[in-house]
Amino acid sequence: MKAPREASERHRPVAMRRWISRAFWACLVAAGLGGAGPPFISSISFAQQPGGTQAPPPAVVVEKIEVQRVSTPVQFTGRVEAIEAVDIRARVTGFLHSVDFKGGQAVKAGETLFEIEPDQLNALVASARAQVARAEATRISAERSLARNRDLFARRTISQAALDEVQAAFDVAAADVQVAQASLTTAELNLSYARIISPISGNIGRATFTTGNLVGSDSGSLARIVGLDTVRVAFAVTEGLLVTIRQQEATSGSNVDPSTLKLSLRLANGTDYDTPGRIEFIENEIDPQTGTVAARAVFPNPRHILLPGQFVTLYVREKDAPSLPIVPQAAVLQDREGRFVYLLGKSNTVSQRRIDTGARVDNGWAVTIGLSGGEQVVVQGIQRLVEGMTVQPSQGQPVGDGQ
Repeated sequence: MKAPREASERHRPVAMRRWISRAFWACLVAAGLGGAGPPFISSISFAQQPGGTQAPPPAVVVEKIEVQRVSTPVQFTGRVEAIEAVDIRARVTGFLHSVDFKGGQAVKAGETLFEIEPDQLNALVASARAQVARAEATRISAERSLARNRDLFARRTISQAALDEVQAAFDVAAADVQVAQASLTTAELNLSYARIISPISGNIGRATFTTGNLVGSDSGSLARIVGLDTVRVAFAVTEGLLVTIRQQEATSGSNVDPSTLKLSLRLANGTDYDTPGRIEFIENEIDPQTGTVAARAVFPNPRHILLPGQFVTLYVREKDAPSLPIVPQAAVLQDREGRFVYLLGKSNTVSQRRIDTGARVDNGWAVTIGLSGGEQVVVQGIQRLVEGMTVQPSQGQPVGDGQ
């Protein structure tokens, strides 16, 4: 009798576990069939979210898209040149008496820059005047002699040959007066060169000679003056771009009007020059060594920000450019199909919009297809978005300048 009872006691845990397992699944099925499934699952879901509440919609920043005129600029590297520039040189030899300017200052046309000691030049002028007086006296004497001999010839007292000799002496004396007068003019002109004046208005550099130095026509430049109120920017147009322009002119039947172009500069420190320029000329032949055409643009420079030799970036745009919506760069995403943005719609839901972009404008893109302006575009929090998601928007700064 003991053996069967001990066997049943040994198998009781296994039987009990099987009964509990069947009872658990029976209850679970009964709960599902009885409509208790959703509350059961919901209780599990709430257990995963502390507090038993749903997560709030993600916060995003949106901006209103503005429309402005946009043109694709053509970019060139240019170098500033002075339209007027003069090297000051001595025209007579002498010691510098004074230097009447400071390097870097502005000078006006006609202003005295240097003075050469005039003593020797004054002496040459005095000598030339004496030569003029002497020649004039000789001419007067020859003229009187000619008058007397003509009277004698009329009374047939002297021969024709004697009269001709007197006439020749008078002509020589008259010519000597002209020679002496020319020498005086030269001496006076050289004396005027002792005072070196500025031929143009502009800014003068440093003086290469100081007071007391002997200077002359072979001394080289004493100083250099450049006009800065208006400057020229030299740049090179590529052969390919020139051919494209010529083809467009041939197609349209008219030449490109320089007045329809807007020229602007970007300086070496990254800032934009605030005064526009104009095309001055384009060379009529291509440089065979570089394959480019030389061109010049003129820019007003009243504050002397542009200096000769300075490198700048030249942008050429159309004045009458089309108006396009501008979307910030931060709002643009890209996948295999192209670029897109997320727009804020009704009930604070977002939708995906495919776009085609054109030129870069500051920190944004000009949109050619996909937007019309006035839309609210998501610029922050964009990484977490999906189509149709509800968000909590806040307003950012408007995009574009609204021109």
